Amino acid sequence: MSKYRKGAVYLRKMKAGDKSNDFRTYMRMAMFSDKKAWKHPEKIKPVVLVQYGLKNIVSIFMNMDDATGCLFSGAIEKRARNSRHNPRRGMRYTKGDLKKAFRKWAFKHNTERAA
Repeated sequence: MSKYRKGAVYLRKMKAGDKSNDFRTYMRMAMFSDKKAWKHPEKIKPVVLVQYGLKNIVSIFMNMDDATGCLFSGAIEKRARNSRHNPRRGMRYTKGDLKKAFRKWAFKHNTERAA
């Protein structure tokens, strides 16, 4: 094996002899290896993340799509969204926003009346 490849990570199908140091990973391996527990066992094709030169696996995923989605999800920047703004309807106010606005208005007018 090339010494330059050591430590590089790669994905491969899970084998029966795979081991891990992490309890959570072991539990996931057991769960994915038991196909009877799943509603759609045809979707379960376990894939493991392994480092060259090391015997233990780093992580386990349900299938290749799940693995690539989890690994590359952080690389793609998502557009920041304002959930309260809709370009067609303008700004949306929640119940809390309206209560806060009313309190502010009431406090302002209450002080004018008291003076």
